Amino acid sequence: MQFEIEFDTSHLDHILEAARREIATPEEMLGSIGESLLRVNRKRHEKGVDPEGKAWKPLSTMTLAEGKRKGGPLKKTGRMLASLNYQVSANTLILGFDGARDAKLAAIHHGGTDPYVIRPRNKQALAFGGIVRRRVNHPGLPKRELLGFPESDKNLVEHVTIDHLTRVLNRVR
Repeated sequence: MQFEIEFDTSHLDHILEAARREIATPEEMLGSIGESLLRVNRKRHEKGVDPEGKAWKPLSTMTLAEGKRKGGPLKKTGRMLASLNYQVSANTLILGFDGARDAKLAAIHHGGTDPYVIRPRNKQALAFGGIVRRRVNHPGLPKRELLGFPESDKNLVEHVTIDHLTRVLNRVR
């Protein structure tokens, strides 16, 4: 007794070609990854935590005394955190802050600063928290990490990639 099986590989060729095209031109997949990373990072910022989930250092009593803060660290206007975005170009995904001003502020807050002196630019004195001075010795800004790539983000990228490639392969069927 004998069985003969013919195997038509043309469908597999189509599937492999679709996967090859997707990997060779990954813009759509990187866009999906960018959207996912943007969403989780914005959620972290809303919660006031770093990429590992550790709470940012709270505002100082002097900053709170100013009375212009609503909702904790890095939320005075929300402009800098709102500028977080992603860009895809060819096979590169960049997640960061738009604009020179916001990118610079994000870098300062991300790494923190050493103590520094503040002097008035347009007036003779500074007024802050009900105190007037010709100069202020600022203690420096605490480190508040804004971006990173923790294990949870690596897992997210893996899942988004698998989901994306699965959708591509299912379209070929």
